[in-house]
Amino acid sequence: MPEMPEVEQVRKTLAPHIEGKTITAVEVYLDRLIKYPSPQKFVEGLLGKTISHVGRKGKYLVLTTDKEQRLIVHLRMTGALLAQSSDAPEPAYAKIKFMLTDGVTMWFTDIRTFGTLYLVTNGDTYIEGYETLGPEPLSAGFTPDYLAPLAQKSRKAVKSFILDQRIIAGLGNIYADECLALSGILPMRAANTLTRQEIDALCAAVNAVIAQGIKNRGTTFRDYKDGEGNKGDNQNHLLVYGRGGKPCKSCGQALSTTKVGGRGTVYCAQCQK
Repeated sequence: MPEMPEVEQVRKTLAPHIEGKTITAVEVYLDRLIKYPSPQKFVEGLLGKTISHVGRKGKYLVLTTDKEQRLIVHLRMTGALLAQSSDAPEPAYAKIKFMLTDGVTMWFTDIRTFGTLYLVTNGDTYIEGYETLGPEPLSAGFTPDYLAPLAQKSRKAVKSFILDQRIIAGLGNIYADECLALSGILPMRAANTLTRQEIDALCAAVNAVIAQGIKNRGTTFRDYKDGEGNKGDNQNHLLVYGRGGKPCKSCGQALSTTKVGGRGTVYCAQCQK
């Protein structure tokens, strides 16, 4: 599933192509992707609206289409928003077509069709998961002083704790493994056993790992592409994720694999304590 760096890369590459463009037509090929309102009202609500800003909140893309209207998109596992010339061929797995002025078409494509789209006008619906997002990495609100008291109250494994979107917005399985490897913390440890020094190291690692992911245009193992259809490069810079059984880049010991909270997890039993 695309995480914060991937969704940020989509935002950055999509914005120059669609900001300032007006939506002239919308074609929905798969109705169930539209979670609110009805597909018909979704189309009617967007017609004639101008995309003034492409933003992001956690793993959600937020397109401002009117003063009090937002098109909110969650890519889920294999969703993508692509901008291309209107005379270009329809991309594979196209599910929604947004025709814009100046010869631009924005496509929502999705192989496994788990993506979700909401058109929110004057706050007329509640999106579970979106409304309760915690602070993002690299933001002023994400600090050791913020994280420490929450960790002290949690008996969850630290990996499950940092994957909770109410605690940290935008972090997913790939970057959780990377953050814990960089900070030298065992993923299975209970969050309430972390010392203040470890909390400081974890916060610094989260920021560093997310910044690296953004710099490298996201991580592509299979399906992820940005708003221009390009793959990321961060998969070539990972410490542990996807490297189970391979040598640790710090000590050379073979990396271990397990499951934490039902999620596949890779770690170094020598370096992570």
